[in-house]
Amino acid sequence: MKNLLYTLLAMLALVSCSKEEEVVTPPTAKQYTLTISAEAGGTVSTEGGLYNEGSKITVTATPDDMYLFKEWSDGSTQNPREITVTSNLTLKASFIKKTYSLAVTVEGEGTVAEEVIIQGSTTETEYNAGTTVRLTATPNEGWVFAGWSGDVESEELVIEVPIEKGMAVTATFRIPPCYIDYFSLQEGINTKTSHYQPYNIPFIDYASVLDVTLSKYGSYGIFSASGNFNGNDFADYVMVTTDGDNPSSNVVVIVVDGVTKHSFASPQVGNRKISVADLNSDGYDDIVLFGTGPDVGNSSGDKTAIIYMSEEDYEIDIVGQTSGYHHTGAVGAIDGETIDFIEINAQGTFFGDDIGGTVDYYSNSGNKIWVRKETNIPQRWVGTTYQSELVDINGDNILDLILGGHEWTEEWMESNPNPPQWRTHILIGKGDGHFDIENPIILPELTNWGVLTDIDVYDIDNDSELEILITRTTGRRMEQYQPWPETFYDGHIIQALKFDGTAWYQWKLIEQPTEIFSNPDIHIEWPYVTKIYDVNNDCLLDIVPESDKLNAFSFESLNSVRGLYYEQQEDGSFEIKYNNQE
Repeated sequence: MKNLLYTLLAMLALVSCSKEEEVVTPPTAKQYTLTISAEAGGTVSTEGGLYNEGSKITVTATPDDMYLFKEWSDGSTQNPREITVTSNLTLKASFIKKTYSLAVTVEGEGTVAEEVIIQGSTTETEYNAGTTVRLTATPNEGWVFAGWSGDVESEELVIEVPIEKGMAVTATFRIPPCYIDYFSLQEGINTKTSHYQPYNIPFIDYASVLDVTLSKYGSYGIFSASGNFNGNDFADYVMVTTDGDNPSSNVVVIVVDGVTKHSFASPQVGNRKISVADLNSDGYDDIVLFGTGPDVGNSSGDKTAIIYMSEEDYEIDIVGQTSGYHHTGAVGAIDGETIDFIEINAQGTFFGDDIGGTVDYYSNSGNKIWVRKETNIPQRWVGTTYQSELVDINGDNILDLILGGHEWTEEWMESNPNPPQWRTHILIGKGDGHFDIENPIILPELTNWGVLTDIDVYDIDNDSELEILITRTTGRRMEQYQPWPETFYDGHIIQALKFDGTAWYQWKLIEQPTEIFSNPDIHIEWPYVTKIYDVNNDCLLDIVPESDKLNAFSFESLNSVRGLYYEQQEDGSFEIKYNNQE
């Protein structure tokens, strides 16, 4: 019985041991290969590997500089993207170059050629980032290349532009500057006059140079002229102040090489005209001052003064022997050789008095010696003459005299047996201070613009014939803003005259901006000098009306017309322009 029990226990133990040694193996997971790569232009966050089925893998494609991510090889554009592994998979990230526009604008007349020298373009107007484009500017005939502007600043004809962003460049072409030889604008005996002005400088703010604020209309004025006062061929200028309320404050200021060189009390009470010429042939321009004295009826007048210039100094000489109302005078070789001057005394204007005698001129005998002589022009003849110029108008190498002033008659003239010649006219010179007063050449009038402020004679249109340019002013009825006869100082107009072989006729009228009459804040604009100057360097002479107030930035009433000039066009017309330079 016991043996049976032991046998059963042994069998049971044997069965238990067999169960403990049995191992259960789970089923094997499926695995797949994920292969990830990048084309040129970027990288990927992983190159992949062997992954169990169902694994989730996040992949990021990162573009290099100047590239953008385009897509995965399976067409997906998701980035980053999550991949669930379900099979073997090969993916490649592709990238594209960034593209930028290159806008090329042409100003003027010329062309620009574009040439890709590094990498390629995608279209005619867009380039891949990193592309270098060569731009070549070629001016048309008669034009020059002025430079590149915009995203590239250069004056080189050929530039290379690396495309790293959207870019815009402008190629500017212009007509090449043309510089007039101002010394050639007069010839012959006309170079021996004060009308020979090769050193004219326009647009100078004389008030600023004098440290004066011109804030109102009044008795204070600044007269000026340009010349070469130290012999170095650099333009200099002289200013003379005239203050009717305080004549003792009048000064002469001479600016040499851009710096105030001399400043001294004016020898005149009322300067009205400055002429410049080399009177003693020493290579330095000298200065002639014509003055009126107090600008009132029966004025005590002024004597004509000369300021002789040298390289470092000056000398004042009161040459005029008689005080007079010398609102104008003219400088030139009246006797044909050395430079003389003529005084125009309008002393009898205010009362119609006949002061008798003839117009004086002063003959230059050299060594600063002046001999007073008489012309054959009666003093009465110039009773209303306030502008004058000596110029050889007919080409006979003898200076003629152009006279003008107020173009209207007055009551006292009608009863006078010898009234003044009030029309603007030319007296043909006969030499030795004599003029043909029997046959004055009468110049065209201009209704309601009867006050002359300047006379200029130039071949302004380059046709080999001289033209006469008369600057005129007038008054206006304040309520209508219209020109009005027998008054003056408001507005201006420039009358250009030509000679047809028989008579002088009105060729052009160069009219002021409408602003001058339409703006009630503008009055007494009065340009007392007109400069002929090529402002824009196109070898066409322009016309610059000037005065102390027109030029002064402190004179705010004229701000809207500051820097006014009339620019000559190719067809001979003149356009209103402004040279606004602070």
